[in-house]
Amino acid sequence: AHEFVSEGPLYKDLMKFGEPSFSNDTSCLAAIVHFMLLEHLELIAGDGGMTVLGNVLKDVPRQFQEPCLVAVEMMKFGILTGEPFDTAQASRPFPEHVRYPRAPVDSWTKSTLLLSRVMSLIPMRLKNDMWNADVDFDLAAFHSLVRVLHRALRQLTEASLASVLLKDLDRVSLLPHGFMCASPLANDPLETAAIFPTFMLPRACMGIVMLRFLRWQGNDLKAFERSLVQSFPCCVRPLADLLNAFSFWQELHRCVDQIAEPLGAEELAQDMNAASEVLRAKQQQLGITPGMMPPEIGGPPPNMPGGGLNVPPGAGGPGPGGPGRGGGCVGAGPNLGDGGKGRGNGRGG
Repeated sequence: AHEFVSEGPLYKDLMKFGEPSFSNDTSCLAAIVHFMLLEHLELIAGDGGMTVLGNVLKDVPRQFQEPCLVAVEMMKFGILTGEPFDTAQASRPFPEHVRYPRAPVDSWTKSTLLLSRVMSLIPMRLKNDMWNADVDFDLAAFHSLVRVLHRALRQLTEASLASVLLKDLDRVSLLPHGFMCASPLANDPLETAAIFPTFMLPRACMGIVMLRFLRWQGNDLKAFERSLVQSFPCCVRPLADLLNAFSFWQELHRCVDQIAEPLGAEELAQDMNAASEVLRAKQQQLGITPGMMPPEIGGPPPNMPGGGLNVPPGAGGPGPGGPGRGGGCVGAGPNLGDGGKGRGNGRGG
């Protein structure tokens, strides 16, 4: 930003025609790939200038940058909404026992769908154990779309890196071990060895916890926390992670408000305003204030770039048979009609 404003040498070099050049340094390689990715996503202009989306995302806190970027990309395709999904074929409706809402839906249902979907983009800290908790039909369907987008973003990152290395294969030696690995480091579980965006496939655990929060009837925060611990034994600090997800919602809401008028996202902004009122009322019911982090459940937020921490890959989505014992937490699977709400007994989150 400083180079652009002051028209320094970095900015002037952008105006020159030709292939990008950089020093034989790992950080320089990482920077050039990052810039290429941001340009392909239209977050920076070809002349180094700022686009509308890039302008709002530059102010996002580091731990929320990747999920905010994913949310913005989903907005571009019109798949980040509070509307229920339609069946792929009219002749094959969703199973009745799923009780999936049909459009048009009331304001509360729409807000609930939007809140749970957005919150599901944020990972949770998980134990290395079975999920063994609720799964949700709508979030499984939503994450089948999220997975496609994450794979596309990761492939775009890999393609940007490959285009640089193919011009000089000797620079492959600049890549450290695990340069796109999102697994946490052994000595620091909140850091990874990756030097590029990994866009690891997320899990919908936070969306499921969010649904429990929105449907909670009491006003005792301690009782609610005990319920989370009992209902989601795989989660390390479910309430602390939930409070972190509230902060993510506020940050994404800010982004949408800023881009609504210039990019024609007024309808989504209105839906997020209505959802924020629902969220605020439920927070007041339980005595939760903005930025709250009780000391007994406090701690650093979960690692944003990847999914849940220390969770081995495992079973996919809701298993066949509807309510009862299902598969993993969120995997959509090839046939969503076989899942629905139930109890997930597969690994993952």
